Amino acid sequence: MTADGSRVYLVDAKVLKVSPPAFPNVIREMTEKAAQVRKVLGPKLANPIPVPLEEWESSGVTCALFEKLTPISSHRFQRLAQLIKIKPRVLTWLRQIAAIDRGPNKSAVSCLRALVEAPYDLLRGPARIALARLGAGDFVPRSVVMHGDLWLGNVLLDPTRRREFVVIDWRGSEVDGFPIFDLVKFAESARLPPRALKVELGAHAEILGCALEDTRSYLMASLGHIWLHLDQFPPERFAAMAKRNLETLERALHA
Repeated sequence: MTADGSRVYLVDAKVLKVSPPAFPNVIREMTEKAAQVRKVLGPKLANPIPVPLEEWESSGVTCALFEKLTPISSHRFQRLAQLIKIKPRVLTWLRQIAAIDRGPNKSAVSCLRALVEAPYDLLRGPARIALARLGAGDFVPRSVVMHGDLWLGNVLLDPTRRREFVVIDWRGSEVDGFPIFDLVKFAESARLPPRALKVELGAHAEILGCALEDTRSYLMASLGHIWLHLDQFPPERFAAMAKRNLETLERALHA
């Protein structure tokens, strides 16, 4: 059983994903979101996104069959060797995604205001600063494709080696989302050193045409978006994640 309650089965060397009865459209939503993202990214950048082999509905519950992929190893040295190869490739992929300009992000103000009104003191100050910069015209937020949960558990390996890596679980994705959040989330999970993350933040700031400090503004807008769309995500887990994300970003900015 996965975090959203869906079930995963191994069937004849394929992976069957089944929505939970309480949320029977989870798998359909996931495959539809992934299809939307693939369309926006184009064939080359969409290559790491798996395409279902088959989809159907059974007793009102949506299901999908996928090829079997390999998780990153839990064994220390094998995992280290895999990450040495994967990290730079995922980081390059994130830069390329950031370069696809989806136009102005019209939800940034509402997302930042939501954080100002949220019951988390740690987030209010940075959200207010981002709002002030946006109001003054110093921060002009852009929309980009956003996965929304890019950690190593959602980065798999293709046993056929046709792809360098595969990214799963696109249900929380947005084709008109915010940059930086996926970068910070991946950096945390892959234990990217602060100085290395600062290099990536600088590269993204240049691509996005913003000041380095506005990578923080983008992160706050991303967190505001997630706060407004918690769905089955518990508020206490959101608070812990947001605190960790902000601390990771600040360490990098001051590295």
